[in-house]
Amino acid sequence: MINVDRLTTAEAAERLGVKPETLYAYVSRGLIERHRDPGGVSTYAPRDIERLARAGRRTKNLPPVVFPSALTLIADGRLSYRGTDAVAAALTHRFEEVAEWLWTGRWPTETSWPFDGDALDRVLSAQAPIPADSLPLDRFRIITAVAGASDPVRHDNRPEVVVPTARRLLRLMAHGLPRADGREARRAEPARTIAEVLWTRLTRLPRTPARIDLLDASLGLLADHELASSTLAVRMAAMVRADAHEAVGAGLNVIGGMRHGGASLSIEAMLRDAARYGIPRALEGRLGDGRPGEFVKLGGFGHSLYPDGDPRARALIDRLQAIDPPGGRLATVEGVLAAVAARGAAPPNVDVALAAISFCADMPPGSGEAVFALARTAGWIAHALEQYEQPAFMRARVDYIGPAPAGLRKGGPS
Repeated sequence: MINVDRLTTAEAAERLGVKPETLYAYVSRGLIERHRDPGGVSTYAPRDIERLARAGRRTKNLPPVVFPSALTLIADGRLSYRGTDAVAAALTHRFEEVAEWLWTGRWPTETSWPFDGDALDRVLSAQAPIPADSLPLDRFRIITAVAGASDPVRHDNRPEVVVPTARRLLRLMAHGLPRADGREARRAEPARTIAEVLWTRLTRLPRTPARIDLLDASLGLLADHELASSTLAVRMAAMVRADAHEAVGAGLNVIGGMRHGGASLSIEAMLRDAARYGIPRALEGRLGDGRPGEFVKLGGFGHSLYPDGDPRARALIDRLQAIDPPGGRLATVEGVLAAVAARGAAPPNVDVALAAISFCADMPPGSGEAVFALARTAGWIAHALEQYEQPAFMRARVDYIGPAPAGLRKGGPS
């Protein structure tokens, strides 16, 4: 039995079988009550520790949710798409080519995706009632719903129908965002790549080849990441034969979570504060109390699948200079990363990289999330295509831990 006295950091971490850093993360999320005495020694509520320990035991005994897939592998600190190193692929191929590789398993000889001007008019009109400063993710949800409603073959889930649908949808998502400079979109833009169009939607900075290459690489690197939460939602939707637009809509309604694609929002805000008020003030309240390894209030650092650092983040942060950031923006990013590293944080993950790109390119809030969502749509389509080919149907069940109804006997109701 756990002693009624409060537990020390070492005792609590040992009881849960976790590192102190994970224990601090539980505290920051409100899962464990912590008390710090005048001498700075932390103790923890035994009831909270025991509750989490019981939950951990139950979780370990539950069957895993597994989907067979030939798309993405994360192993040994590396990410690969269909057996090809994803970082190398994203740096040497356009986003459209990476998407086609995920969908078909073939590198295309050309990627001239069709442009539907009538559909674009419909998705632009549908956005008229929402505020001008709405987040791009909210616009993506509208665009996807309107595109699906106007697609006469939306319920045909054969690959030869879904792939052209995906090309059309991704073009609509990029073209359907308002231009950052306030000007009306030009009809000549169908010749532009997704990255070229998206750049003009997210920033007023002029397009340059180096800037477009970095944004293109970001899209390619974010295209898929195995069975992330939003991708699980997409596969579940495809399993019950929701059409491609509905499956993508399921992903868009999950990806905005602050523990998923929305994580870059808070990091964008921190970088803007660092530029305005200085790095120490921006980090104040967002870090732990300064103890080694304690870094719990600001996401974006560390990744459970990449113990030695997220290779996607390294690839993008190393190329930030390509943006030719105005003012001292690059120095601000470098200063923040150095300050956070000095506090013992894990290496930055791709959410930090997206926020840094957004900040250096003077993009509005939510731009990192927008890049994430548009890129991941390509991966969602690939997962939906796989799921449509699988006849298996899974009925998920809960592991009920509540009180038993009156009169219920073992094996069923009386």
